[in-house]
Amino acid sequence: MRSASHTSSIAVCVLALLVSPAVSEQLRIFESLREKHNSRKRTEVTEKSLNIRLTGGQTVKGTAGITTPLFVAQSVRVKGALVSKVNGELWELGRPLEADCELQLLGFDTVEGKQAAWRTGACVLTGVLEGVFGAEVYREGTTDHGLFCDHVLDKSPLTLSDVEERCKEAAALKFPLSRLELNTEEIYELFQNCKLRLQLVEEQMDGSSLTVYRCGDSIAICSGPLLPHTGFLKVFKMLQLSSVTLPNQTESLDLARLLGMAFPGERDKEEWERKQEEARRRDHRRIGTDQELFFFSEVSPGSCFFLPKGAHIYNMLTDFIKSEYRKRGFTEVVTPTLYSTALWERSGHWEHYSENMFTVTSESSQIYALKPMNCPAHCLMFEQRIRSWRELPLRWADFGALHRNELSGALGGLTRVRRFCQDDAHIFCTPEQLEDEIGACLDFVRSVYQVFGFSFHCLLSTRPTPCLGEPEQWDTAEQQLERSLQQFGERWELNPGDGAFYGPKIDIQIKDALGRQHQCATVQLDFQLPVRFNLQYVGQDGQLHRPVMIHRAVLGSLERMIAILAENFGGKWPLWLSPAQIMVIPVGGNSESYGRQVARQFREAGFMVDFNEDLGATLNKKIRSAQLAQYNYVFVVGDKEHESGTVSVRCRGGKQLERRPTEEVLTSLKQLRDTRSNLHEF
Repeated sequence: MRSASHTSSIAVCVLALLVSPAVSEQLRIFESLREKHNSRKRTEVTEKSLNIRLTGGQTVKGTAGITTPLFVAQSVRVKGALVSKVNGELWELGRPLEADCELQLLGFDTVEGKQAAWRTGACVLTGVLEGVFGAEVYREGTTDHGLFCDHVLDKSPLTLSDVEERCKEAAALKFPLSRLELNTEEIYELFQNCKLRLQLVEEQMDGSSLTVYRCGDSIAICSGPLLPHTGFLKVFKMLQLSSVTLPNQTESLDLARLLGMAFPGERDKEEWERKQEEARRRDHRRIGTDQELFFFSEVSPGSCFFLPKGAHIYNMLTDFIKSEYRKRGFTEVVTPTLYSTALWERSGHWEHYSENMFTVTSESSQIYALKPMNCPAHCLMFEQRIRSWRELPLRWADFGALHRNELSGALGGLTRVRRFCQDDAHIFCTPEQLEDEIGACLDFVRSVYQVFGFSFHCLLSTRPTPCLGEPEQWDTAEQQLERSLQQFGERWELNPGDGAFYGPKIDIQIKDALGRQHQCATVQLDFQLPVRFNLQYVGQDGQLHRPVMIHRAVLGSLERMIAILAENFGGKWPLWLSPAQIMVIPVGGNSESYGRQVARQFREAGFMVDFNEDLGATLNKKIRSAQLAQYNYVFVVGDKEHESGTVSVRCRGGKQLERRPTEEVLTSLKQLRDTRSNLHEF
C-alpha cells in the first residue's frame, strides 16, 4: 500500500509536468539560489547542545541547527501549534533553533497563529490562481481579517466555490514552504519575466533584501513566518472578488482582489462564522444608522457627519480625556490646519508622506497641505523662544482636525476615514525625565482603558532596518522603555524590528467583548524631529541641550474609538457615554405636566432626556420601544408618582427598580455618570 506522502509526491510531479517553460525556468533559478544560500548556512551551523525553556516552565534539551519548534511541540504533545516565538521573536516551526532560548508555541487562537495560517493560505491561493486559472499575480498578503491576492485574470470569471475547492486540494498535497532572503540582483533575476512582480519589488524594496517563498510551483513575495507545509490548512473560504487600483497606476490593468480565509480545521471555521454573525449584529455602521449617530455622504468621502447623538458621544470622550489632561499636567494648544510645504519639507514628511496629503495651490502658485499629524506644528511652537530646563517637561495636547488621503477602497465606516481627530499630545523633556514620563503615559493609558473595561497588553517595538540615529542612542532608549514596562507591571511582549524609523515605541493592544485585538494607544520616542528643527533648551549648566520628544495617544482616532466602543458595547452605551440616557413616559390623568417637569429637571442636570408624547401607543409598547432604542432608563410617571414626587424606574434590560423619590434617583444617576461607571443598577 502506498503512503499518503508518496501519493502527494506523484501529484506534485504531475503538476510539475504541466507548468509552462517560464515557470520551470523560475523554479530552476529559485532552487539554484536556495542551494547557494544553503551551502553558506551549512558552513555556519555549529551543532551543540541547547536548553529550550517552554512557557509553562518545562525545559527541553535540543541540538543547535537541528532541533525545531515543531519537533519540540511534537515531543511535549502540544497540539495545534502553527508558529512560535523564540525569545520574543516570531519563528517558523520548521526553522532550527540556534541557541538557548525561551520558546512559545502559538496556535490559531492567537493573532500570530492566524497571521501565519493566512499568509500560508495566501501562498496556496497564489499557486491556484496561477497554476489552475492562469492568472498573473501582483501581490498576496494578509489583513487583520484574512488573506488576499491581487491578480489579473484574462479568462472568464472564476467562482468562489471553485477556488475554495482547488485551494483545499492543493493544500492537501502538503507542499513545503521554502524560504529565501534575496538581494536586489537575485530578486530581479528570479522575477525577470514577471512584470507585475517587478513593479511590487520596486515598491517594497526599501532595504537590501526581500523574502520570498516557494509553495509548490509558485513563488510568493512574503515576509513570513509561514507554516511548515500547506497540509496544516484543511478549510478555505473565499469571501469577495473586487477590483483594485495600484498606487500611481496610469494604465488599465483589470486588477482584481480576491479576499478569503484559511483554517486549520472545520471547527475553527465554525467558530469564525459564529463570531462573524455576532460582529454583524454589533457592526458600528448598523448601530450608527439605527441610533442616528452619524452618516457618510459622497459630497465628502471618508469624512463623518456626526448627528446630535453621535456628537454627544464624541464630546463625552473628548471631555473625559481633557479632564485627565488637567490632572496630569497637560495643556492644550490650537494649531492651524493648512501649512506650506516648507514645514513638511523641514520635518521630512513631504519626502515620505506627501502622497497621503491633501494639497491646495494658492494664487501665487504656493502649495499648501492639510495636516495629517500635529507634531511638526508643535516643534514650531517649541522653537518660538529659548526654553529653559525649568519649563520641562512640556506636555502639549491638540485636538485639531487631521486629514489623510486614504485610498477610496480602504475607507470603511469610522475605522478608516480621511478626516479625523486624535487625542494627540507631544511631550518635550530632558533625557533624565524620560523614564518618568513614559511611566506616566502608561499609567494614563491604564486609567482610561479601565473605565471602558478593556483588557490590554503592551508591545515594545525595537529598531527597524533601516533606521535613523546612532545605535547607542537606540540601545539607551530601548532599555529605558523596557524598564518603564517592567515597572508598569502589565503584560508586555517584545516586538523586534517594528519600531518607527525615528525611534522605538510602545504600542498598546486592547481586547474587546468579541475577543478582537485593536491597537489604539501608542507611546513613541522621536530622535529625528528635535534634530530637524534644531530644538534646544538651556540646561542647569547654562549650556544648550537637545530635548527628547515623545509622541503619545490614548484613544487614538476618536472616530475609530467610537466604532470600537459601539461594537464592544453592542450599542448598549454606559450611562456616562449614552446619547439616549432617559425616556420619560407619562401614564394617564394629569401625569403629562409632571412628566415634563421631571424631564426638564434631569435635562438641567445635564442628562440626555426624551419625552414620549405618542398618545396612540400602549404603555407596554412605549416601554418596549425605549428598550429597543437602548435608553439606559425608562421613567414611568402617573398620578401616584405625581402625588408622591417619585418616578418608577426600569433599567435597559427590563429590570424594575420600583418607585423612588425623584431627587434620590437624580443623585444616584449623577453619581453613576460622573464616576463613569459601567453599572446600571443603583
